[in-house]
Amino acid sequence: MCHEGFLHFLSSPDSLKSICHVITYIEVPFHIFGVYCIVAKTPGRMKNVKWNLLIMHFSIICLNLIMSFLLIPFMMVPALAGVPLGFLEELGVPQKFQMYLAVTGPAGTESATVYLFESRASINIDNTFRFTRARSRLIYYTGTLALNCMIYTLFIFKVPEDQEAAKLDILKFIPCPTREFITEPAFVPADQEWSNFMLMCLIPIFLAIGASQFLFFFSLSVYYLFVCKLSFSISHQTRKMQLCFFLGILALVLIPFVIQAFPYVVITVMMKNDKLTQAMTNIYFIVFGMHGCVGSVVILFVHKGYRNTIFRFF
Repeated sequence: MCHEGFLHFLSSPDSLKSICHVITYIEVPFHIFGVYCIVAKTPGRMKNVKWNLLIMHFSIICLNLIMSFLLIPFMMVPALAGVPLGFLEELGVPQKFQMYLAVTGPAGTESATVYLFESRASINIDNTFRFTRARSRLIYYTGTLALNCMIYTLFIFKVPEDQEAAKLDILKFIPCPTREFITEPAFVPADQEWSNFMLMCLIPIFLAIGASQFLFFFSLSVYYLFVCKLSFSISHQTRKMQLCFFLGILALVLIPFVIQAFPYVVITVMMKNDKLTQAMTNIYFIVFGMHGCVGSVVILFVHKGYRNTIFRFF
């Protein structure tokens, strides 16, 4: 076994599973309270964006529960192989289906994020790119979500039939894996050639699709809020409210993103320098599992109406 240093206790699957369970126990009350505030305590002036926030919050909850309760992936990076430790594994759910959940969960969150910013941009009546029909919006997001899911489905397109041979092949890249890689039913979704293709082509395509949509609707919001102020039918108070909501959803997206991006950058740098350990990989998935709690807290505190609801309890 490779030396893990002072983080050795985090390299075991038992540690990862226990920490993820604790995170889930902590996060569920925040999730429930967040749903309650959005459904029952959304101020009248925010009524037109209530369902947008609820969809975003629901996508955060789903992704959080998938990663920190249903799956709990014990991944062996840089190889795309791992051992699921979550509730679905205890139920005997096929690992291929679990892998599909793992790769399509982010697609739903991405679509919800784009929808949140698109809805914000479409509130402005001067926006010539806004959706004016519910049918057009439904077609757009159905197509976007289907495309994202199709791209992610390719992650399990070439699952090796001989999993034991695939595991032995991974030893060429990870010469000293954890004991569980040998003793547990590790799942290898693709051979190394296909894995490299996914990492070099499919993931960048997925990120480009999401980033382009996000930047487009983000730019529209910035333009009509700060640059172009054509409409005389919108009062100063309404525009101020729109600005506050825009800054709130920006914080809702950026704060969890930054929290997840930092360990990802650290892992990438360590992997490039051949210093990546299993403990660091587990830390990344622990932080990833915490994004749900962070998202719920941000929703509750960045919007004044929900913040006042919390303060009434104290």
